[in-house]
Amino acid sequence: MAERADVVIIGGGVIGASVAYHLAEAGCTNIIIVEREPKQGMGSTGRATGGVRAQFGTEINIRMSLYSIAFLTEFEEATGHPAGYQPRGYLFLATTEQQFLELKKNRECQQALGLTNVELLKPAEISLMLPQLRVDDVVGGSFCGTDGFIDPMAVMRGFTARASERGVRVWLETEVVGIEMDGGRVSKVRTTRGAIHTRAVVCAAGAWAAEVARLAGVELPVTPLRRQIASVRTNTGF
Repeated sequence: MAERADVVIIGGGVIGASVAYHLAEAGCTNIIIVEREPKQGMGSTGRATGGVRAQFGTEINIRMSLYSIAFLTEFEEATGHPAGYQPRGYLFLATTEQQFLELKKNRECQQALGLTNVELLKPAEISLMLPQLRVDDVVGGSFCGTDGFIDPMAVMRGFTARASERGVRVWLETEVVGIEMDGGRVSKVRTTRGAIHTRAVVCAAGAWAAEVARLAGVELPVTPLRRQIASVRTNTGF
């Protein structure tokens, strides 16, 4: 017998978990998260550095980041789990006048949208902040003290745990093999665990988003790029 869900979320990483949490908090709890790996966080989430910042140059990114950072400061109260948020600050450096002009324009946009704690710095101020940094070719920079880091896996677990308490189900080791359409709308998601009748699908498959979207006949302009990760630790432990 096929399952039924109001929403099927494909991908159980931090984005899929966040979508499930927010939908559940809004009252939509008949949700199934479909994750093909044996546990959540084995894709992009488990490899993310966890950087969070509001220093962007586009309205949508600034608004989303302002909401996210404010939410992260109260994450444990909302979910019962820590997010590991550390507001260490992000410093952007400009080595040309044009780059510094872009930082200024970005700051104007940020201030207009409510991000008021971004500072424009001169090379001497940057040198005081980071004495070990050579600034002979630096024109200026911008710094926001509320930018910082989180623990992506902890955030994912917090979102998932709270959503599960609301009734959201997580199907692990389950791969989506087809998405059926009816009259231009989703009608069924076929998985290796069985079919799910649904009218709404959220594609949260990260680097595999385009591959999943093609199952519904949709072309997404998402192309994964191979990256490298290097972990280091100093003698001081920082």
